[in-house]
Amino acid sequence: MSLHLLVPEGHLPETLLSDYRTRLGEELLAFFYKDENSAVEQIKRQDFDIVAITDRMAFLLIGQGLLARLPVEKKLLPPIDHKFLFHYYDQANTYCWPYGWTLLGISWIPRPHLKNYPLRWSDLAASTYEIVYPLDSLLKAMIIHSLSLRSSVKSSLPLNNPSPALAVYVDTVSELLKKTEKESNRVVVLPKDYSWITLYHWAVPIPKKEMNFDKIKECLFFLCNPQQQAAILSCNWIGAVSMETYMKTAENQRKSSLIYPPAHYLNLCRFFRMDRYPLFSSR
Repeated sequence: MSLHLLVPEGHLPETLLSDYRTRLGEELLAFFYKDENSAVEQIKRQDFDIVAITDRMAFLLIGQGLLARLPVEKKLLPPIDHKFLFHYYDQANTYCWPYGWTLLGISWIPRPHLKNYPLRWSDLAASTYEIVYPLDSLLKAMIIHSLSLRSSVKSSLPLNNPSPALAVYVDTVSELLKKTEKESNRVVVLPKDYSWITLYHWAVPIPKKEMNFDKIKECLFFLCNPQQQAAILSCNWIGAVSMETYMKTAENQRKSSLIYPPAHYLNLCRFFRMDRYPLFSSR
């Protein structure tokens, strides 16, 4: 019997799928999404055995009664280290088990003779910047709400200013670092004041038909194995949730302060409190 997984694009390396097939003699059929809102709609309409979701999606799915309790004893899963992994929407990790995290960052390609670049969130209000938001509509909406930024990517440059606006990308550090693989001159920074955390979790939707929970449990143990988690994190520039997994990720990523900033910076970071916005809490 094949299990159906819904995951963000890129989050299941081909090696992981082949390892699962070799070890367990079963197929994992992966379906991918780019946008969190569309993924929530897919979970409502279709049958998936396991889904990889963000903390924002957890808020929506738990509120709508679409997630089942995890069908495994949590003490049997690998430990999670960071205090922020117990997030607002599922503090007891009843429905979700984290496998990675990232922060919100700012990115641009430097220009000759340009001296001022945005290093704090408040800097983005300057008319000399053209803000390029994530393609993910849910994350984009939360950024605009939280920072009170303009929703248009068009800048408000004075007509007599001959210089085009500098395109400044606001997105998760993981997505911005993927861009540097093709654009080596791209700069990625964490804002000096603070950032927002995105958590990635494994979860099990409420079944629409009879499901093989033994197979689902077996798959969860496989996906939560530090070796498999490290494979996911390394190809996506995502932070680890345990020291054992951290030590198995790519060395250049372990040394990155963008992926693993100092503890004093992490302590300033926050979650998007979706429950504070009627737009989301009324769904």
